[in-house]
Amino acid sequence: MKKRLKRILALAIAMIILVSVCVVSSFSTHASGTGAGLAEWALGAYNQGWSYVYGSATPGAVDCSGLIWSYCGGERVDMLGASTEYGYVSSGVPRVHGLGLHQPGHVGVYIGDGMAVDARDESSGVCYDSVYNKSWVEWFRFSAVSYTYNGWEKFNGNYYYYENGEYVVSTSREIGGVTYSFDSTGASDKTPGDMNAVANNSGSSSSSTPKKSSSSSESSSDTGSDSSYEEPEETKTTYQLGDFDDEVIKIQSRLAELGYYKAEVTGYFGELTQKAYRKFQKTAGFTVDGIAGQNELEFLYSDDAPSAPVKTEKKETVQEEKTTYRVGDYGDKVLEIQTRLAELGYYDAELTGFYGEVTEAAVTAFQLNNGLYGTGEVEEDTLAILLSENAVPAPETEEVEEAEEAVEEETEPEFVVKTDEPVIETNPIYSLAEDNAQAAGDVALTTNKLTKKALASLKATDAKAATIETDEKNAGFLVWMFVVLGVAVVISGVMFILSRRGSRYTGTRTKSAKKSNPNVRYW
Repeated sequence: MKKRLKRILALAIAMIILVSVCVVSSFSTHASGTGAGLAEWALGAYNQGWSYVYGSATPGAVDCSGLIWSYCGGERVDMLGASTEYGYVSSGVPRVHGLGLHQPGHVGVYIGDGMAVDARDESSGVCYDSVYNKSWVEWFRFSAVSYTYNGWEKFNGNYYYYENGEYVVSTSREIGGVTYSFDSTGASDKTPGDMNAVANNSGSSSSSTPKKSSSSSESSSDTGSDSSYEEPEETKTTYQLGDFDDEVIKIQSRLAELGYYKAEVTGYFGELTQKAYRKFQKTAGFTVDGIAGQNELEFLYSDDAPSAPVKTEKKETVQEEKTTYRVGDYGDKVLEIQTRLAELGYYDAELTGFYGEVTEAAVTAFQLNNGLYGTGEVEEDTLAILLSENAVPAPETEEVEEAEEAVEEETEPEFVVKTDEPVIETNPIYSLAEDNAQAAGDVALTTNKLTKKALASLKATDAKAATIETDEKNAGFLVWMFVVLGVAVVISGVMFILSRRGSRYTGTRTKSAKKSNPNVRYW
């Protein structure tokens, strides 16, 4: 009996452990990835022209957090809150590949050298821009990403050396008996681990050829240093990122003739040259890998090589600025709308840049008080009046209360038509407004009072909604507790039934035994 009981307890404990692991794992995504890997992932999304789709984390179509989550998983709702370290962009961004960047309602990835990538909106898609061209507030380390603090890190074909959590720049270091020089971007002049091949420039593969980052701007030059590169002794048959010789000059010149390359011809196969060559491959029907093979080069130099396609009007239309803003939109323009509404006294909440129900109610109140239809959406007419000096501010609370009392005391107005005076044909709406100016003013003030009450109610609703995120995080723990309690109840029931059966069985044997031998005691 004791052996059976032990087996049952062991099985129950195993079930608890198994259920706990399953439940906990279902509420957390295991983090994996490196800072440099995340930076390359984001940069690749920009180079491949990923589109923006709200709520999506599918490679090729992502929103701001989906761009990051599709690479490393982890926390998606509150990445800043789950971070391991953070600071303010105004104080400077650390030299770390793959840091997170945050502003209210939006996140991005720091690439290094002052540049960032973010999935911005439907019209812009994935953008590559300077950190200081966008209103980033905080930088932070993703909890789902591991970062190099000391040692080598490879990023985008270059090698960087980290000390105390940041890569070094504009300096030199003796590492393992070899002296390395690092330029202003932090890229090393040598490849660690293969010093002989680098020193002699005898290798022909990209792994033994020093690589140097180029500027990301389309208007910058694809430059390199003549003293840092020499033509390999062997005849090359392919050219790719990091190569530097006269053949690359020919490639750049031909790509420029065809309209693909618009930077300076330097002979260095940098990021701009790679991007231009990839466009040529796509237009010509080759595999788009950014590597110039011998057959492709023959076609590139031929008269049959296609010119770069001209941008269509459709693409220009897509990039035009939005003209109507409504619930669900967010961005700098929405932030401007909220700021102006706050100045006029209609908006009394946090300036987030997100067009929510509170913003909609404030817009409605503004429209009604400025002779517009109360749609709650900011179209061209509403925006023009809102940003103008003629915008009517929200009435003071005392004025609204006085107007409300006046409306309650007034009786229904009587409209008398004077037949002895000439009738002038006018717009009936404006005629009615002129004859009843005081009543219409009182109604407008009352409407604004009611709208402010609705706005206060919506603010309370938004505050309540802000707790949803915390409730969702606690849901996993509660489910786990209920499962454990359920298993514990089942175990207790089994043990109780077994104990009752054992007692009846033991009691029966004891009585019969006492009759045959009353001197024997049973426990």
